[in-house]
Amino acid sequence: MDALLQDIRYAIRQLRKSPGLSVLAILTLAVGIGANTAMFTLVESVLIRPLPYANADRMVSIGPGGPDGADSALVSTSWLNYTDIRDQSQTLSAAAGYSEDVGVVQGQEGSLSLLTPGVTPNLLPMIGARPLLGRTFSEEEGKTGGPRVVLLSEGLWRQAFGADPQIVGRTIRVNALPRTVIGVMPRSFRFPESVGPDMAKGLWLPLQPTSEMLNERGYHFFFIVAQMKPGVSVTQLRGDLNAIAQRIRQADPKSNSDFSLNAGVYQRILTGDVQPVFIALLVALGLVLLIACANVANLLIARCLGRQQEFAVRAALGAGQLRLMRQLFVEGGLLSIIGCVVGLGLAELAIVAIHKLPAGTIPRAEDIAVRWTVVVALAMIATLTTLLSSLLPALLVARTDPQPALQAASRGTGSRSVRGRLSGWLIAGEVALSTLLLISTGLLFRTLWNLEHARLGFDITRVTAFTAMPADAAGFGNLSVTKESQQSSPNIATLFYQPVIQRLQALPGFQDAALVTAPPFSGVDMNSSFTVVGVAENLQHGNSAKLNAVSGGYARVMGTPIVRGRMISEDDTAAAPFVMVVNEAFAHKYFPDQDPLGRQLNLGGADTGMIKPYTIAGVIGDQVDQSVSTPPKPMMILPYQQIPPASLFYPALLKTLVFFTVKTRSNVAVAPAARSVFKQVAPDFALDNFQTMQESFAQSNFNDRLGLYLIGAFAGMAMLMVIAGLYGVLAQLVSYRRREIGIRLALGATRGSVLTMILRQGTVLVMAGVGAGIVLAVATGKLAKAFLYGVKPVDAWTYLAVTATLAAVGTVAALIPARRAAAVEPIEALRDE
Repeated sequence: MDALLQDIRYAIRQLRKSPGLSVLAILTLAVGIGANTAMFTLVESVLIRPLPYANADRMVSIGPGGPDGADSALVSTSWLNYTDIRDQSQTLSAAAGYSEDVGVVQGQEGSLSLLTPGVTPNLLPMIGARPLLGRTFSEEEGKTGGPRVVLLSEGLWRQAFGADPQIVGRTIRVNALPRTVIGVMPRSFRFPESVGPDMAKGLWLPLQPTSEMLNERGYHFFFIVAQMKPGVSVTQLRGDLNAIAQRIRQADPKSNSDFSLNAGVYQRILTGDVQPVFIALLVALGLVLLIACANVANLLIARCLGRQQEFAVRAALGAGQLRLMRQLFVEGGLLSIIGCVVGLGLAELAIVAIHKLPAGTIPRAEDIAVRWTVVVALAMIATLTTLLSSLLPALLVARTDPQPALQAASRGTGSRSVRGRLSGWLIAGEVALSTLLLISTGLLFRTLWNLEHARLGFDITRVTAFTAMPADAAGFGNLSVTKESQQSSPNIATLFYQPVIQRLQALPGFQDAALVTAPPFSGVDMNSSFTVVGVAENLQHGNSAKLNAVSGGYARVMGTPIVRGRMISEDDTAAAPFVMVVNEAFAHKYFPDQDPLGRQLNLGGADTGMIKPYTIAGVIGDQVDQSVSTPPKPMMILPYQQIPPASLFYPALLKTLVFFTVKTRSNVAVAPAARSVFKQVAPDFALDNFQTMQESFAQSNFNDRLGLYLIGAFAGMAMLMVIAGLYGVLAQLVSYRRREIGIRLALGATRGSVLTMILRQGTVLVMAGVGAGIVLAVATGKLAKAFLYGVKPVDAWTYLAVTATLAAVGTVAALIPARRAAAVEPIEALRDE
């Protein structure tokens, strides 16, 4: 122990003896360790750490679909499928249902639009959720016609009701219906996690099955979450679900001939989109850490060269090889520990920056924090960096022969020495890894450029969109809708939307305005089955397309290109013949060798209330839906006034959440003007989400942009380390070849030839590393393909640009040592020797 303390004290003296080198080594390690710590914190918090629910490791999502999509998305299903799974499964300990929905609540400051998911009463006990105030739903409250009750989130309780401690038992209005507050859920409860951070200010309703839910297996508005029995695997659960699906097919083979069920781990489904990105960033940061360790190893080798006589004397006085190696490991360990402390501070700053990203960018962002597991990982990183950065210098010291070192301690062995070659290999390795990172950055830059300059299929210039929800919002699941209420309620399209559109169009500075139920980048995705009139039903099973409803001005607002026929117009009223417009993707899929114009389609099933067929009046060009990188889906566009009020589509499309898009002539403040119009026509509507289409488009590419910035930052760090490392190696080479250079100059060599010699040595190291990096990039190209758009993994222009950049950087890094070598005075160099 005394010897170890002595080594530590000596290591501290060595660090203080060369502060410049020590600070450079510490900062190099701090950047590498800090970035890796921040990334591991993300991975641990989002991917590894269990969800904050009871038995989260056994929590699964169940829905229709084949095995390929099991862990890729949440798939909606019907109430009848839910009850069959709940009652027949042999592998589940519990199963519950929920809907992802929106609604309006009347608070102290008026109407608020918010998330209003419905849940079966057994869901909250199943996942171990406890209320902050009051209680959760009872079984009676989950039955058809049960009591109208509501659970508030803590955020909504504080924002809309002033944190009233007497809120339990109070009656509030949700979607224009009175509901009794039975409890408040704590801020930490955010189920369903899939809807994002907005659930922190939402509320929960009990799922009370309607007659449509109890009779229509094709009524898909709900999701199933369940817990497997202890010891049951997902594979066993899928076998169980296959048996249930087979019984459903046998009970009604005509309607369910290809019906299947599948399951996926709930947490993996929630985080599936970011998992490959996180892994790619983790690999990139691992490369940065390797470059940092190589750089520090080079610095320590340079220090060892200056301490040859010291090590030779200690060896001659009896110090063993292990003792000398231990001294270097202690010095490297001290650098790593200080680097870890500084790196932890940098990681904390990175976590603060992550929390400031736009809401919904990263799933479970609220859970991201440095925990003890991260500290353990940090300790492991410190140990690894100590080994990687100290091993080579220690081995070199162990091979030191005391006698020649004592005879010529101050003489270098030139570039052909083991130390010189080793430093060169390390630099070439750093350049290779940097090349790989820079090529990845270049490919991502090309991808982002392609995404931002892709053909959208519409014009987003000066277009702003916002949402509007009526105070009596029906909800996408129509949970508050009965046939009686639909028949008695006024036609919202005629009473409110039509005059709102007309007044928006008449506002100063407004060029046009339109209604749309599913604009680009909105995330709204409602689909409908259909049949083609005149075609046998058995030939068109499974026909389905995205459903959208618009007003007549939508094509003018968005600059929609019309390929054939016409677009929806103001004349397409409820009294006019029913028409629709489809996109090219629809026409190519369902009418590949025919003209779709004039063909008639029946939408939905027999019980949906869509009583008339729609005639295809036009075909528009394909438009980007949610993301440029996603192929356009087949789409049917209806006139919003031609959706029958008694149909099941009416409350979901028009009486829940609609968007208004306006095109302005200049930079006009849209929000105040729109609120003024609604205050005159529909004062109880809740308006929200005012955003220009350019902002929506930028937000759709945000993750791609963030990935580019991060990888680019890592590549920048790597390149700076390469510059520092190459400079250090060449400066060391010049220092230890000073006598040789003096002799060359004395024998007639020109200073230009000396300059060229050093530059050539630096260029050889860089180009060797670039060549190895290109080989690595080509070998790993298939892994990068999933992150690219419009560019191949092996892109000649990117590879040439990276090669030229690193060649220029290498030349700049080598120039200062080369000029120093060329400035050596022969007489002084020989006198020093």
